[in-house]
Amino acid sequence: RLSQAAVEVLAVVAYRGGLTAEQVSTLRGHPSGAVLKQLLRRQLLRLERPEGTSRKEAKFVATRRFLELFGLESLDDLPRGQDVRPA
Repeated sequence: RLSQAAVEVLAVVAYRGGLTAEQVSTLRGHPSGAVLKQLLRRQLLRLERPEGTSRKEAKFVATRRFLELFGLESLDDLPRGQDVRPA
């Protein structure tokens, strides 16, 4: 089970692509560090840190496990605004 905060963070990272922890928190409007760490532990996100950059510059990206869990082949399969129908 994922909390609402975890789902929000996953959505932000999946739709926006490689984001720093600060960028995720800014987009959500809430501190997200603890949730990001949880999603790393669950292997739904991973960190990409180019050589020579600081840890703060590391970017979070969705993993293959994330794709499998949500039944996606790639991030291109994520629904877009025009794909979502009202309930």
